[in-house]
Amino acid sequence: MMHALFDRVIYNMNMFWDFFRNIIDVLLVAYLLFKVYEYLSRTRAMQLLKGFIAIFILAILSSKLHLETLNWVITNVTTSVILAVIIIFQPELRRIITQFGQRNWISGENPEDVLQLDELVNAITSMAEEKIGSLIVIERKTGLRSYAESGVAINAGISEEILRTIFFPNTALHDGAVIIQEGKISAAACYLPLSDSKQLKKHHGARHRAALGIAEETDALVLVSSEETGSISVMVNGRMYSKVRESELKNMILFFMNPKSADEERYTPR
Repeated sequence: MMHALFDRVIYNMNMFWDFFRNIIDVLLVAYLLFKVYEYLSRTRAMQLLKGFIAIFILAILSSKLHLETLNWVITNVTTSVILAVIIIFQPELRRIITQFGQRNWISGENPEDVLQLDELVNAITSMAEEKIGSLIVIERKTGLRSYAESGVAINAGISEEILRTIFFPNTALHDGAVIIQEGKISAAACYLPLSDSKQLKKHHGARHRAALGIAEETDALVLVSSEETGSISVMVNGRMYSKVRESELKNMILFFMNPKSADEERYTPR
């Protein structure tokens, strides 16, 4: 009798655990899909997602209605389309993967205070006016430790004087990028990956290619001043904004450092 009762208790516990495990499984999958959708909804990949949903619905209809030719076309073309999508949207897919599990270091803090924004903007604009080339990479969610380790450690607060000194022509650290992490200049003379994007024109040199390269590889916000033209460029989320006005630079930095608008594909001037 006791043995039967014990078996019954074990059976009920197993049933409860199976039910509880299924709920956890569904909730985790739902959360994952929601986060992916939340990210894609702010990028050009959202249109791609809508296209896949349309193809999926069309495939179901063709199967149910026995439209053999249409079903054959969808089945055989889908594989090639998926491979093409992986290649075309490689930056977005890489960014999705790298952002999962990354911390949000600006959470609960004002980016204007964390970055010493006036100092940063003054440095960029003054270097642009004097046609001094500069490349500043600001860490957001994706860690930049490996890139920072390729340069010279600085670990100093952000100030106009320090940034202008680093990028002054012919100084030891003027080549390469400055990386800002957690509101500090963590390293200078850092090496970055070069982009071959069609957004770049023939007159863009290695500095702009490196800036767009890191913006494609990570979610970093990148600021560039050109020594040839004296113009300011901003690279973020795989996109380049050229000839940014000095009056708009601060607004752009605040916009892309704000967690609510950080992943927006486009910035509209105010």
